[in-house]
Parts: sequence; C-alpha cells; structure tokens
Amino acid sequence: MTTPVLLYYDMRMLGHNPHGWDPANPAWTEAVKAMITLQYPGSDLQTYSHPERPDRLTAIVDRLMLEPIEGVRWMLPSAATTAQIERVHDKNYVAKIESLAGESCWLAKDTTAISPGSVEAASLAAGAGISAVEAISGGAARRAFCVLRPPGHHAHSDHASGFCLYNNIAVTAAHARESLGYQRVMIWDWDMHHGNGTQEIFYSDPSVLVVDSHCAAPFYPGSGLLHDTGAGAGVGSQLNVPLPPGSGNAALLKVFDEVVKPAAKAFQPDILLVSSGFDCHYLDMICAMDETGFAILTQRMSDLADELCDGRLVVLLEGGYNAKALADSAHAVVNVLAGIRVNSFNVMPDDPGCAAVADAVQFLKRKGSGKEPPLEN
Repeated sequence: MTTPVLLYYDMRMLGHNPHGWDPANPAWTEAVKAMITLQYPGSDLQTYSHPERPDRLTAIVDRLMLEPIEGVRWMLPSAATTAQIERVHDKNYVAKIESLAGESCWLAKDTTAISPGSVEAASLAAGAGISAVEAISGGAARRAFCVLRPPGHHAHSDHASGFCLYNNIAVTAAHARESLGYQRVMIWDWDMHHGNGTQEIFYSDPSVLVVDSHCAAPFYPGSGLLHDTGAGAGVGSQLNVPLPPGSGNAALLKVFDEVVKPAAKAFQPDILLVSSGFDCHYLDMICAMDETGFAILTQRMSDLADELCDGRLVVLLEGGYNAKALADSAHAVVNVLAGIRVNSFNVMPDDPGCAAVADAVQFLKRKGSGKEPPLEN
C-alpha cells in the first residue's frame, strides 16, 4: 500500500550557478581561479565546474520523472520570508545576502559563491522545508522530500560556508517550533560532512536534538568532535558520530540503531527532520554507502516517525555531487517514503565505521547530559 509523499521542487533553484567565470566581474573571476588553484592544484581552469551545480537537481528530477513512484505529489515551495530566515540567521547577514540579488561574488574561501539567480534559489530552498512542515501539519501527508539547492547545513547564523547560504533545515526546525507548535524537533544529519552551521545554531537549544554522523576531522569542515555535545541548557542536545573514510551501509545503520533510535525515544520528538546528503555514496567521494543503504535508513526513520510522532518526517537534500549517485539514492529514499518496504541491502564484510560508532556510543552513554543520558542504556 502506498503512502502519500509530498515532493518539493522549483526549477528556479537551478538559477544558482556559481560557475566562477563572470565576464562582467574580471576581478572576481581571477579570485575564483586563484582559490581553485590553491584548493585543487590539478584542476584545469578551462574545464573546471563548480561541484554544487544545477545538474545535481536535474539528475534527481529526471530520474523521478522517468521512473515515477506511486503516491508522489509534486509541490511548488513558497520562498521563505525575511522574517522566517531571521529566526536562525543574523539580520545583518540576511540583509547582506538579499542585497546580492542579481550579482556574482565570492563569499568564502571554501569555494562558496553566488551567481545572479542564487538569492532567489536560496530563499526557495529555505522555504521548501517550511512548505513541507506546514502541509504535514495541515494533514496533507505525513512524509515529504525536498529537492533543493543551495544546500544549507554549513550555513552559520552570521556567515555562508560550504556552498550554503541559508541553513534550510534550521529554518525548517525553527518554523516547526515557533509557528506550528512542535515543541521538540529532532534532526539527523547523515551527510558525509559535519553540519557545522546546524550545530552552531542549535548548540544551546534543548528543544532541538541534532544527531550528526560524518567523516571525522580533519575532513571538511573539521568539526563535529565527540565531546561537542551542546552548551548551557542545550547540553546533551548535540550528538556527533565521527566516522572514518570508507564507512558504509552497516556503519550508518549502526548509527541509527545505537544512537538515533535510543536518543529519539528519550527525547520524544514531535517531528523528525533529515539533512540528507548523498555524498557517502561510493560513487561520490571517500565513503562506501550505496542506495540500498539510504533506503534502509529511510525505512528505519519512517518506522520511528510512525512510532513517536504520528509519522511526521521531512527529508531535505544536502550534499552529493555524483549525478548517478544522487539520482539512485534520491529515488530509493522517495520509494521508501511512499511505503515500499526494503527487503535487502548491501553490507561490506568489514565496515570500518562500525568500530567508530561503538566508540561514540560508549562515549555518549558515559557523557550523559547532566539531567538524563542522551542514549538509553
């Protein structure tokens, strides 16, 4: 039996295209080339393509169109308003980004840049999660998947980084709490990179529980250490699980079974959100997951949502830079959200991430929160 799934997408998000070569701004173009040469010494500047490019989304959308999934309803997101974005971002920062509409410029040395359509795309990306949680709150469905860019989880409260302008999942979580009455929001970030912006925004907030599994430092952005568990009233609300390169499906499933699920049962969230990067896929960078792994994670999260929060689950796209990996993984995730159960998934004989998960679990059980342990014993 299929389950209705709301799929949010707007082709205007393709207008974000920071390719770096802007004839009208030669100084900016030269700065971009210098930074690429520094960060990627072997790059051919004539053929270089920014990894956060429009075909990330078209790969996903084309696959979902060619192989439609019963129960999926395509939805247009509303752009986030300035006030909605300012719930998690500094007013001066938001004003700065809004002032760059129609411009091209370089925002950070980690190759974060904008093109003339980027500000509109970022507002739509931030609004996609808001549109999803509002529709779910209104009873239109229980599941949603947001095909969006630019991604968000590296965006801090007061600056852009890691290809991210606005922190889409943070904007979504804040809206769920402040406008829709969801008192406890839980986020699992399974992107290969640590969501340093999300951590910073919610680090002292006990109403938002963040679990972040990612490649361990010094891999970009070099944050998300085990002992980073929150501050002040938010101690225990940030659970980091650093993993070694080569981690695969078994390691991420272990993260769910031994960190996400027990933490959720202790926290009792009103809604579950996922920062869903697909760059842990073996076709992408340095990890070893595949689409069957993302499918089983989605199934476990769907079951957890059914158990704890009346099925409310919203998945927002983050990273992932290989077109085939993106298309395969997103299709697998939406298929599960639509109620197709997973019968099997691939597991490496010796997944190097499993030992790291075990170490994280032991640390988190010892650490606790000062009030109650973040993980059930």
